[in-house]
Amino acid sequence: MGLVSKFFEVHGKVQNVMFRQTFIRGAIKRRLSGGATNDPENKGKVLCMLKGEENLVEDYINFLEQKKVINSWHATVDKIIQSKEERSLEDYEVTTQNVDHFKWSSDVEMYV
Repeated sequence: MGLVSKFFEVHGKVQNVMFRQTFIRGAIKRRLSGGATNDPENKGKVLCMLKGEENLVEDYINFLEQKKVINSWHATVDKIIQSKEERSLEDYEVTTQNVDHFKWSSDVEMYV
């Protein structure tokens, strides 16, 4: 299997619940690159991307679809929709490269 980049929208309870950090930490754990940006017009949507070995990317997306609640702040994935809008990693607010540069709340338990 080769390297792939997947672009998608995550819908659910995904803003103001540490979703982006949780999503990115899960990507790092799986040796994937990724990014996440809140949709400013829809509080129930985050724009995401993952890059890495195809089977690892697909496994993580499937995990998110099945897990539903992914952290102790009740970040919840209702559905994931593939996006046709491709962006570079640097275009995302939170990435696997910059996640440690943010001052995150320390009281979140991640289930990813």
